[in-house]
Amino acid sequence: MKALEKTAWIERAKTPEEVGVSSKEVKAFVDHCTELGKELHSFIIIRHGKIACEAYKAPLGPEHKHMMYSVSKSFTSTAIGFAVNEGYFTVDTRVVDIFPELRKENKPDEYLEELTVEDLLTMRGGKEVSVFLDRTKDTWLEDIMNSRWIYEPGTEFLYISENMYILCAIIHKLCGMSVMEFLKPRLFDPLGIEDPFWETCPKGIETGGWGLMIKTEDLAKYIFCYQQGGKFGGKQIIPEKWVKESVRFHADTTLNNSEPDCKVGYGYCFWRNAGYENSYRADGMFSQFGIVFEDLDACFISTGGEINEQGMRDVIWEHFPKAFLEENPNVLIEENCGFESGKLLSGAQSANAAVFDDTNARTGNCCLKVTSTGSIHNLRTEYKTRNSVDTWYK
Repeated sequence: MKALEKTAWIERAKTPEEVGVSSKEVKAFVDHCTELGKELHSFIIIRHGKIACEAYKAPLGPEHKHMMYSVSKSFTSTAIGFAVNEGYFTVDTRVVDIFPELRKENKPDEYLEELTVEDLLTMRGGKEVSVFLDRTKDTWLEDIMNSRWIYEPGTEFLYISENMYILCAIIHKLCGMSVMEFLKPRLFDPLGIEDPFWETCPKGIETGGWGLMIKTEDLAKYIFCYQQGGKFGGKQIIPEKWVKESVRFHADTTLNNSEPDCKVGYGYCFWRNAGYENSYRADGMFSQFGIVFEDLDACFISTGGEINEQGMRDVIWEHFPKAFLEENPNVLIEENCGFESGKLLSGAQSANAAVFDDTNARTGNCCLKVTSTGSIHNLRTEYKTRNSVDTWYK
């Protein structure tokens, strides 16, 4: 067996109930997703600083990277936060002061002169960028900035992924390295995020608004770090001030949005939620979510391939925060929750790790098997959970 060592991890609860998570409600959530045919690939629930439950849809497992889509934007925002904290520039820095070559002789552009870093972070950049831009060319920055203005910068919300590319180009120019290089010692290494991948343009600049690939637990550690005010493992990783600024309301999103969870405000690449008022999320296409319940000391993290993102969030809101209870360390698992117990190998029993199989999902049978700290079984594969020496085995 090959051991996959982790340099940083989140402690596992012995059972969901130990940290106040209802295993019955978690099972109901999975059954609800199955009933509606939701394409859920994995999820992790964190409460009171511990992972209460984690599950992966076969053949995916904890070792597999998943495309983050627009969750990538939140990571771009974090990179900007580090750069601002270290004095490379401020959120009020004008883009044209960084790239004066964008000015065109004999063609003054008042809006270009106004555009700031914060305008890009809050999706109030003002430009509408065509999805048909030629991505094979090495002129992304110029092509984006040559797009037409729809609004004055800093006024109206318009969700444009290419705004994040401009921010990545700023990191490259002013910090003298790629975003991946910049984040490695500041974020990836402290959180134990190993070998992340990020798509780039032909010049090697990260796309910013999409293209990041990491594991589900990597996303969980990142979201948990935000939930803890930027701390992880007792150390301040992300500047606390930046965390607070990132997740608060900055931009009114009622214009150009129809989904309830996209109409209640946007921060620095984090959304405020309508489904639960005191919460925010990192959000990616096909239902990649990192949700923080601010007043419940809880996080919900998921990956998927579900195109109806509001529908997926509606299912989440139906079961969370309903699943959050008073913690009860004396309860191994709620009675009659419908979980099947796996084989107990050694150590204290744990009900917080599982694999759900798509064959079961299609037939509507129980698709989640709760196990001990040993093996996890389903119809097609077997995983082994993290043991007392903090190691994944496969």
